[in-house]
Amino acid sequence: MRRMWAMSSELALGLQWSMTGRRGDKWTWIQVRDLSLQLALTLVELAMIIMTIPLWLTMPGLLFATWIAGCVAIVHGLTWALNGDSVVTCDGSGSWTMENEAEEERWIFVGGIGTSKSHLANHTLPLLARLFTHPMIGIHSRSYGIPFDLLLVALQRAMPSFQTRASRALYRELRAALLDCTLPRVAVIAHTTGSLPLVAALTRLSADIQPEKLSKLEIYTFGCAAREFAAPLGETKKPSPVVGGPRYDEPVVEERGPHIEHFAFSNDPFAKLGVLHAVNRDHEARFCGGVFVINPKHKSFAGGLKEAQECRLNDYLTALFPNSMPTADSAPGRSSILDYVMSIDRETAEKRELAAMAAYAEAKASTRKENRRRSWTGLGATVGYDIASNLKNGVMDGVVGLEMARRGCRECDGHRGREVSRLADYVRNNMGLIIEKEVVVDALGLAGNKVALK
Repeated sequence: MRRMWAMSSELALGLQWSMTGRRGDKWTWIQVRDLSLQLALTLVELAMIIMTIPLWLTMPGLLFATWIAGCVAIVHGLTWALNGDSVVTCDGSGSWTMENEAEEERWIFVGGIGTSKSHLANHTLPLLARLFTHPMIGIHSRSYGIPFDLLLVALQRAMPSFQTRASRALYRELRAALLDCTLPRVAVIAHTTGSLPLVAALTRLSADIQPEKLSKLEIYTFGCAAREFAAPLGETKKPSPVVGGPRYDEPVVEERGPHIEHFAFSNDPFAKLGVLHAVNRDHEARFCGGVFVINPKHKSFAGGLKEAQECRLNDYLTALFPNSMPTADSAPGRSSILDYVMSIDRETAEKRELAAMAAYAEAKASTRKENRRRSWTGLGATVGYDIASNLKNGVMDGVVGLEMARRGCRECDGHRGREVSRLADYVRNNMGLIIEKEVVVDALGLAGNKVALK
């Protein structure tokens, strides 16, 4: 809550850019309607927040209750126009020729803060369906007005397992898809605060889905606002190829968890609140997956006093797939950020592994019992939890995890983004350009065989 309050001005500016768009963008009637409703909700809710205590102290009880009831009725009526069913589908029929394997995969999108159901159904889902050539299922995060939405975000960040309509709907969709043996792949795309119901759904899935079922799950987030992103990474040890050999000759743990990639602009306020703070400053935060941090190149505006904040979904998609996006910024032949050579931040990856080892040692030194925990980066093994017998083994797991982090950084260093990210393989008309000897992306090597771009 304190961090959100400190970043309130940045978040407000980011929401303004997200809703109004860039200068010169064409507006649709849905955008005009949504912006008008959000503005009205913001005014009413700010009045409620500011005036509630003074009116409660000065007004008679009946009049105060009438005022509260009237405000609640206005908020309910305005939010009814923004919201609808939690699950929205888009088959994309008539937009392109579907590939043969399109029906054999399940693609799900989780919307972020301030998104209406109409915008999700009429703009976002058709865009994603055309881009990835697959039918899309949209999970709508209900909007209650920006002030109340931000309070809900703070609550979800403080309690990652907190369930909302969106998280329950996402859990049902994911569970059904993961248990469907005919689906070889289940992909989830989450934008900004849409990562919060995703974290809550993953918490439930890790309790009742086998790790091998989760191996076909792929997660891609844009501007992840979650404070932590823990994911089940598998719990079954592989058999040792050498009977009686040293324990460190075994693979630490069988890789049976989901594939996770996070994309974040360095000036995205929601990413700065979530993923960027977690991986750069809070080394003990559980944040699994590779993090691609993009340094945007944009022009200043308003006399150079402020900077544009790339936090819209279109900003991310245009940076990654400019030749496939129908926007003014996506001129033909423009290079994708994935075409540039990455530079891996090995130091951060090592610090996170060392922090995980230190946390394990501290847990063993304490008297309270704790469940087994995983390497924060997802590279280390699941640490054993028997206090007496597994201390040495757990430390060895941490050492192996550190070496895996270093090896992953070496393997990714010097490669282009599209050689590491899986997401680029799913985009139609995604022709990469060869850009020699130019590095515009630094990277934080954080998870699996993946990296984090900066």
